[in-house]
Amino acid sequence: MRRTIELALGPVLLCAAAAALGSVALFAVAVGLGLLYAGAQMVVTRGAERLVVVRKIDRVEVVEGNPITVLFEIEGLAGLPAEVELMGTDGVWHGLPMGRSSVRYVINQPGEHLLEPSPMRVRDDLGLITRFVVVGEPETVLVLPEPTRMVSPPRQGSAARTPDPEPEGLRTYVPGTPVSRIHWKSAARGGELQERSFTTSVDQLPLVVVDTAAAAGPPALDWTARVAAGYVVELVRDGGCRVLLPGDRTPITLTDAHAQWPALHRRLAELRVGSPAPFPGTDLQGALVVSAAQAPPEALVAPGPLPPGITATRGAGVLGAAA
Repeated sequence: MRRTIELALGPVLLCAAAAALGSVALFAVAVGLGLLYAGAQMVVTRGAERLVVVRKIDRVEVVEGNPITVLFEIEGLAGLPAEVELMGTDGVWHGLPMGRSSVRYVINQPGEHLLEPSPMRVRDDLGLITRFVVVGEPETVLVLPEPTRMVSPPRQGSAARTPDPEPEGLRTYVPGTPVSRIHWKSAARGGELQERSFTTSVDQLPLVVVDTAAAAGPPALDWTARVAAGYVVELVRDGGCRVLLPGDRTPITLTDAHAQWPALHRRLAELRVGSPAPFPGTDLQGALVVSAAQAPPEALVAPGPLPPGITATRGAGVLGAAA
């Protein structure tokens, strides 16, 4: 608006000067300049009315460091001396052709991010008049943590993945337990009725515990998610593991990377500052504990700025615990 007023003052001042000097030539220049500005204004106004932009993104999940592509289909300016420009990832306006075009964004921070409507502008070919518009609806993109390359840690317990139960010991009888599990010898001695306790090899898989209770901030969470993801990837490749996430009562068992890893990967991306510590009573003996409180100083450096138009939505709060 300010630029439009400044441009309009030019012809007015020239007309005033022409009247004061009695110059017909200067008056003709003022009129011509006024017509030029008016024509540019009409072109841009008409172009903004006719402009149709469809915006799409090629994916809603991406591993950090990999690009997402924003696709634009632009119509409506054919035959007009005007062009459309988009605010690029470098903060500079770039012209876009009619038809299809695309822009790539790289997000180097795990977590949920919001891709805001894209700022665009319509300009006449001389660059005299500009009309700003925004296109597209806000869209959510989940950026998954890149697993840190880890040397496969020593496995605790059995590496087998068969579900065959093995006797572990005795425990107090629970009504409804199959008769075959009752320890009749203890009953015959007149003691308390007991039953055999069984465990499976799945219960003996390595346990990875993710602890974000003392996270110093988002960088510490990012480090925790990457390291935990690295351990899980290596352990699943080596036979399987169990993962206890903040607030969960029981670990998640992973033995099939293709089927089970994507869901856990998403949960690691959604870790929050202030999430609860491992559930009270959890046996952490022999577990691989990845604690945000132990993030090294170099991991706590704030990441670089996000591309224009993208904001992180991960704030303080507790990650909802799984049942």
